[in-house]
Amino acid sequence: MPLNLSKIGKVLKTLNRFEGIKEFNASLPVKIEVKKEINPIRFLIQLGNREIETKSYIPLKVGKKYLAQIKEGKYSIQISNLKEYPKILENLKKINFTKEFLVPDKKEIMHHLANANNKNEFIFWMNVFLSLHQKTYHLIINDKKKAIMQLKYKKNTLKFYAAFENLGEIEGILSENYLKFFCEFDSTVNLINLYKEELPFIVEVSKKEVDMLYEFSENLINLKA
Repeated sequence: MPLNLSKIGKVLKTLNRFEGIKEFNASLPVKIEVKKEINPIRFLIQLGNREIETKSYIPLKVGKKYLAQIKEGKYSIQISNLKEYPKILENLKKINFTKEFLVPDKKEIMHHLANANNKNEFIFWMNVFLSLHQKTYHLIINDKKKAIMQLKYKKNTLKFYAAFENLGEIEGILSENYLKFFCEFDSTVNLINLYKEELPFIVEVSKKEVDMLYEFSENLINLKA
């Protein structure tokens, strides 16, 4: 790995800390779950510990979880910029970690596979193992919030994908002194711009659709070594 791993870990930990910045929390995307379709444009959603009726002209699937910008008025709630909640975060929450900061190598991954307590853990670690064949590595943080980063190296440049509870999904390119972020939410772009001096790089941030470097599969039949 040509880039200093401590610098990569600094990016992940700093982004994870950004989620807890109190003065920005109200504007960051939040998780909602669709509980019921009342009619084609009205839905009952779970927002935190509340169930709320809201309108959406974008079709929503009952039982699905989303990240969205929420604006609450006195008598209504407005939802915008709706994105499916990253499934990899749902998987991550089902896994127990003994370390705060985990960079699993092949030997450690095999240990987790051999000692998996349930199907969720086995499938998770099998995906992490198979991603090595595509030269994609995983960085996992287990602090107050769990977050995950996928890494892929090319010469002295690193491409990465990261998923967070409130920041949403982020893509990026990291070189020795330069860091480029791509985010799906304006509020995430604004937050990183506000605190980017905390990172030891020249930082640029813009908005675009984000893709994983390695797509996790939940079907073991489709997993190929």
